[in-house]
This record gives sequence, C-alpha cells and structure tokens, in this order.
Amino acid sequence: MKNLLILALLYIVIHAAFGEVLDEKLPYKGLKPKSCLEIKYINPNINTNGIYIIYDSKNAAYHAYCDFKSDAPFVWTLIESFDRNIGVYGSKLPNAWRFQRSYTVNAPYNENNPAHWSAFRMSLANMRTINSINTTTHWRATCNFNEYAQNLTKDIERNDYMRNNICDLNIVYLYSFGCHQFDYVIVRGNACVRCYFPFWASTSYHPTFLASHTTKYCGRYKFPGAVPSHQESDFGHYNGYSTKHTCSSYGSSTANWWLGGLYEPQTHTML
Repeated sequence: MKNLLILALLYIVIHAAFGEVLDEKLPYKGLKPKSCLEIKYINPNINTNGIYIIYDSKNAAYHAYCDFKSDAPFVWTLIESFDRNIGVYGSKLPNAWRFQRSYTVNAPYNENNPAHWSAFRMSLANMRTINSINTTTHWRATCNFNEYAQNLTKDIERNDYMRNNICDLNIVYLYSFGCHQFDYVIVRGNACVRCYFPFWASTSYHPTFLASHTTKYCGRYKFPGAVPSHQESDFGHYNGYSTKHTCSSYGSSTANWWLGGLYEPQTHTML
C-alpha cells in the first residue's frame, strides 16, 4: 500500500512538472498538423495549454508544448526553453553549448520532454518545418513561462517580452548582426512598438537582444536602466545580463522561444 502511494505521488509530481500529452485521443480528421496553430485550425475548441502531438516533415509524430491562451488569438509552439544557469556564456554545465548556438545549428536536447523548461531545444529540422508552413508568421521570446504553465501565476510575464514577424526577422535562419524592426519589445516594463533594434546571432552565439546597445545602434531608443558600457544580453546568450530582467533574475529563471501566428479562421486554413 505504501509503495502504491509513493508511485501515485511520483506520477502527480512528474506530470505537474512536465505535463501529460493532452491529445492522444483527439481526432485530427485524417490530417497531420505541423504546429500547434494547425491543431487549432483542425479543432477550434481547443484552448488548453500543454503537450500535444504534431508531425514533422516526414509525417512522423512527436510531442510539442502548445500555448493557446496567453496571447490569444496568437497560438504558439515552444521551440526552446532554458534557464540562466545553462544559458550563461561559458557555462560548464553539461550540454550548455546547445544553448549557445543560433537556430541554424542542429542542437536538440530533451526533445521528447518539451516542458523540461530548464533545458529543452527542438531539432533544427522540426524548427524549420514549423517555420515553413503558411500559418507560421511570428516568433516570440518570453520569461518564466513555466510558472504560468504550472498555474503559479495567473498571467505570463509581461514586463520582459519580445515578439516579431518572420518577414522582418526570421530567427530560424539568422546567424549575423543586424538592425531589425520589431513588432513589440518590452524590457523591464519599458515598451517600444515598431522600433528598430540591434539583434545578434551566430553559429556560436545564441539569438539575443542587447538592451545595452540600443543607444549605439539602429534607432537609438534607450531602455531606462540599460548601461551602454555593460553588455546586457536579454532572453539568451548571457555574456552579460541584468538581474532586473525577468529571464535572468536568478539562475533558475527561464527564457522561452516560440514560433506561431494568429488564429484567423475566416482567412486561413492549415492546408
């Protein structure tokens, strides 16, 4: 009896931490969705966040974490999540190198556990499949989404958040520095809409937004609290970071990267 109780408690803990697959019995009407947004087009009534089955370019099934709620009518598929401990530049933690690479590098990790928030990365092939479908139009970066996913907060963190469309900046193929127009960036509660900002990525440099460099490059917008002489990497590649930024406040703080788009049933389909 005691052993059964222990097993039951372990089951609850594991599923609370990593989630359970929510759509193993859901009908896909003979279709094979390549993203969470395509699931929404097949089953418009789906609104529960969690782990779902989607399909790669060869129609092989795999698990993905879907966010249907936090930015509705946007629907998002998680492609990467990592904490500051493993994301800090030069980290000696095992497999830290995977979280110091652009999305042009194939560096999957915990791919079968997409809600392993402290260290998860999707394969390059699956990222590109999601990126290539006609309903994928945007990407975003969030902080500590795991707290929202585990019902520890009522809303996602909105003091540090970044969203852009893939026409202005396609992170899946980016491996250079450039000035890009962003739909929306907010750092420590300071927001800018349709502003030009510097964005970095290379084969050995995780995509990152440097709030400390916006006064030197591009549109010259200054984020209050950012010091130009100190490199503040936000949402990844923590060669330098601010503990006032939610993604890097603590070693266990997470940055979460997503691909998605608007759910527009009147104008789009998954086909």
